Amino acid sequence: RARPIRARESNENATRASYEVATLIAKNCKSFAEGDFIKECVMKMVENICPEKKQEFANICLARNTVARRIEEISSDIKRQLTSKGVDFDFFSIACDESTDLSDTAQLLIFMRGVDDEMNVTEELLDLQSLTDQTSSAIDDMKLPWNKVTGIITDGAPAMVGERSGLSTLICNKVIEEGGKAIKLHCIIHQQVLCAKHLKYDHVMKPVLKTINFIRSKALCHHQFKQFLLDIQAEYEDVLYHNDVRWLNRGSAPQRFYSLKGNRRILGNKGQPMRELSDPIWLADLGFLVDITKHLNVLNTSLQGKDAAVNQLYSHLKTFGTKLQLFIRQLS
Repeated sequence: RARPIRARESNENATRASYEVATLIAKNCKSFAEGDFIKECVMKMVENICPEKKQEFANICLARNTVARRIEEISSDIKRQLTSKGVDFDFFSIACDESTDLSDTAQLLIFMRGVDDEMNVTEELLDLQSLTDQTSSAIDDMKLPWNKVTGIITDGAPAMVGERSGLSTLICNKVIEEGGKAIKLHCIIHQQVLCAKHLKYDHVMKPVLKTINFIRSKALCHHQFKQFLLDIQAEYEDVLYHNDVRWLNRGSAPQRFYSLKGNRRILGNKGQPMRELSDPIWLADLGFLVDITKHLNVLNTSLQGKDAAVNQLYSHLKTFGTKLQLFIRQLS
């Protein structure tokens, strides 16, 4: 009788391991077909370390279809758990963020935060929908009562906050129809971005970004530039490619560029000289921009993360405001 029990435990362990690997594949946005490659690597390690357990590892199924099925089952289970918790919510709010996928289709990420009568807070991704779908179906599918919606947070885009057909307006109207009341709020991080973008330093950023994108877009030039940085033992081995949409990352690219300001001869050799690097006033402005955007990036990082309460975020903003006042006094 011991042998069947041991065999059953081995099968359960193999199934559990299969689910664990499928979860990691999903979390890291890897292809379902990665499971076969992972198993091949594991089997090679087992053959060299513990060959007597080779059969146990061989029983772990990581075929493409199996991984896909595991992930679907995990997703359904998470949805069931969230639906079960949602029944006990006294209030909940939703946050919506629009993004574009690889096929240029506008997708809407819908996040939810709810609280029950024991002050247990649940914060999860509720759904991912294209903007052509009805957002209300995400809440209906989870069987969440509309009259318990207390607020909707968006990034302030016209499609989100339009007075008549904006997403937040439509949701607030739906809540009112169901006997509730919801307020419309602007995402605190996007507000911080709007403030940051008022920095009038285009005369610094444009030459820097033009040079960085020139280096990164030309394969041979990029390779030679990296080799040049290695030869001079520079602090960084590369410059970061800059996409102007990712404004919050703006501090990283100029910071690396600034550290290389004294090594500009390779740019002249490639027909892309930067006359600004000989201008001490421009270099001072570049240094200031690097410093201030670094502080902005620190603020942005502090505003991110799960389960952060608004009073904590407000505290970060107040602290940053005090820091700016100190900078102003020191510079004046």
